[in-house]
Amino acid sequence: MRFVSSLKSKIILSVSAILAVIIGTGTWINIGYQRAQMESALEDNVLIISNTIEKSLANAMLDGKSKEVQHILEAVGTYHNIRELRIFSPNGVILKSSKRSLIGRKIDAATQKLFLAGEFNRPIKRREAGVFSVLFPIANTEQCVRCHGTQAALNGILAVDVSMVQTQEKVGELSKTMILWAFGITATLALSLGLFLTRFVTDPIQELITTMERAERGLEARVQVKSSDDIGLLGEAFNSLLSKLERARRRVERYHYEQMKRADRLASIGEMAAGIAHEIKNPLVGIRGAAQLMKADRTLAAGTNLTEYLDVILKEADRLNGVLEGILDFTRLKPLSSGRFNIHAVLDRALLLQEENARQKGVVLAREYDPSLPEVTGNQDQLLQVFLNLVKNAIEAMPSGGKLTAVTRMSDLFTSVQADGRKHRLMVAKITDTGCGIKQEHLQEIFAPFFTTKDKGVGLGLALSYQIVQEHLGTVRVESAEGAGTTFSVYLPLAGKDSDVRRATSEG
Repeated sequence: MRFVSSLKSKIILSVSAILAVIIGTGTWINIGYQRAQMESALEDNVLIISNTIEKSLANAMLDGKSKEVQHILEAVGTYHNIRELRIFSPNGVILKSSKRSLIGRKIDAATQKLFLAGEFNRPIKRREAGVFSVLFPIANTEQCVRCHGTQAALNGILAVDVSMVQTQEKVGELSKTMILWAFGITATLALSLGLFLTRFVTDPIQELITTMERAERGLEARVQVKSSDDIGLLGEAFNSLLSKLERARRRVERYHYEQMKRADRLASIGEMAAGIAHEIKNPLVGIRGAAQLMKADRTLAAGTNLTEYLDVILKEADRLNGVLEGILDFTRLKPLSSGRFNIHAVLDRALLLQEENARQKGVVLAREYDPSLPEVTGNQDQLLQVFLNLVKNAIEAMPSGGKLTAVTRMSDLFTSVQADGRKHRLMVAKITDTGCGIKQEHLQEIFAPFFTTKDKGVGLGLALSYQIVQEHLGTVRVESAEGAGTTFSVYLPLAGKDSDVRRATSEG
């Protein structure tokens, strides 16, 4: 089967079939032509022999030697290729014959048919009998009247049968020879074609395949280009592609190295930011506590704006504390304790906690769950934080009312990170709203830390949610159109046997 499926074998078989048809057709035509030539030559010989016999018999009869006619027929009938000579009457009775035993019998039906049809003086090929037959009418001329009278126009009919066996044998031998020559030529051409294809087509293609296999292990592999034909050009193009891939790989490695260095710098900055946040947080606690005491002290002068100022201090301290808490949450990686649970329970809890907020804004909450979903693996509290943030954002995007739909189903995606040496199937939970949507230029930035389009907030909610989902070996995608709503899709790995989701980084 492999031989038939190879390119070389397909070409050889196709060309051999074409050659066989062409050469076979030519051979068949040539055999037919040679047969016709041999039969034409035999036909001429039949006429010559028949005319000679007819003249000899006519002379013998005119000389009054009618008794010698039988002897002449028997003598000539022994000549090579002559099967039978006979003279029969118009009513079909054999009068004279080279085979004496046939005298007095009726002629055969084929000869009788030729006589009745008036087929005289020309050879008639009777392939079924293997002979050429010629009929010569013996007319009752003036010289014959003295012996035969005037009552009949014909004194008889001379029939000469010449065998075609020798000619047919020669045609058969010629056919065998020509068929053998045709087979030999076809086999020689097919073998030559096979050697040519092996040398100039299949060997270079096999080298290309081998080089491709080597290129899978290392892009340094190259094809040895030995010709300037199409296959040679293909080899040069493949070498050029490998060179470009090698350069691209080096650029990717350099980029990866630079990104690693950048990640190290960002980690250092994160640690520094965490330290700064810790240092600022402690004084803020004291400031806020002092402000609260000042506000509660009734001994301070009444009628002053001190209370108003203290409100401002408290408000700003709370805002600064919120910023610092966000920074700490984002930079501090907490230990992730994982377990198996139903994602629908987490979604229902998130919707329940935001139900009053949705009612006040006229937002309808809907659920479209797939009840056949298996459990997921992860930390319920952190994932609840993710879905709370997404549900809250969706409700805030519909200040004049709308519809929020939570959908779950199986996904065709798999985890890109293998925590246990295997890839896990993912499910997807979608939070869809009918709100104002997100501008296209903002879609690439919404997961970036501190990016926000709101008047309030520090822009860490989506960044933190994205980080949590990534730690669960999942991902978050967003689709949005201005004025048509937004859909956030959270992909999470399904729980499996010995499944374990581990944090790739250490606790901050």
